[in-house]
Amino acid sequence: MTRLATAVFFVHATAALAGPHLTFTRIVPAPQDLAPAQHLAVIYAIGDNLHVTTFVNNFVEYVDRAGTLRIDNAVEDNQHLAAFEGADFKRLRKQHPADAYIGVSLFTCNGTMRSGTGSERDAYGSRVQRLHIWLDAECAARLDIRNDRGRNLMTLNVRGEGTSPRSTALSAEERDVAFEQAARYTALNAAEMITPRIVRETIELDDSAAAFDEGMAMIQANRLADARAIWEVALRRNRGSAALNFNLGAVCEAAGDLPAARKFFQSAIRLAPLEPRYREEMKRVGERRP
Repeated sequence: MTRLATAVFFVHATAALAGPHLTFTRIVPAPQDLAPAQHLAVIYAIGDNLHVTTFVNNFVEYVDRAGTLRIDNAVEDNQHLAAFEGADFKRLRKQHPADAYIGVSLFTCNGTMRSGTGSERDAYGSRVQRLHIWLDAECAARLDIRNDRGRNLMTLNVRGEGTSPRSTALSAEERDVAFEQAARYTALNAAEMITPRIVRETIELDDSAAAFDEGMAMIQANRLADARAIWEVALRRNRGSAALNFNLGAVCEAAGDLPAARKFFQSAIRLAPLEPRYREEMKRVGERRP
């Protein structure tokens, strides 16, 4: 998937909507942005317990599920542990071509027993107080991320927590529930740190603008560039139209041209300073990175 791709489609007005809307998707960069990398590979994972496998499998699944990055599980019994040196790195690049490589250099878990008194009914239906115990687990992982030249990009430290069922006597399986859960949440937290998200945005257009129907026909046909061209021609004949500037800003925003969108929204606000939705959309687009 191309990271900058933007899908745009027109949503017809309904009784719940005040007017025609432009709905589109955009990519929100991850907190730790690996751009321009689009293809990742996990090449080793070192842990002091077997739940490291749970961590890696879930991490790969969570990243892949988002649909914004490709990721391969290339741990392969850690045969690539020392793969960033000379010929080994060339071999790695040939076997597992990727834009960035991830190594789990630390994975560890610990658990703490907890207890508390709770009320329950015995075999005779009488309510009695019983001591219940459970296990709270926490896992921690360190991810070292390198680019396709073997150069270090960043190191991430993440944690996750889990808890077992409450019981009067914990079995080994019940204890394991806590560690499995902690490993999965650690994987989820790690994935969220590096994975861009796809979000859906909707802008209500101003149908009082000149040439609105002509431009909207282009939007319905998913031809944003043509809609922009039609409305830019109309703007040359109606330079004082706040509505035209606003609609042009919306089309530019949907197409990913944020500098142009800001310019048109600013003009709309200048021409109609009392229109709240113009300011609201300007504020929203102003918070986004190009």
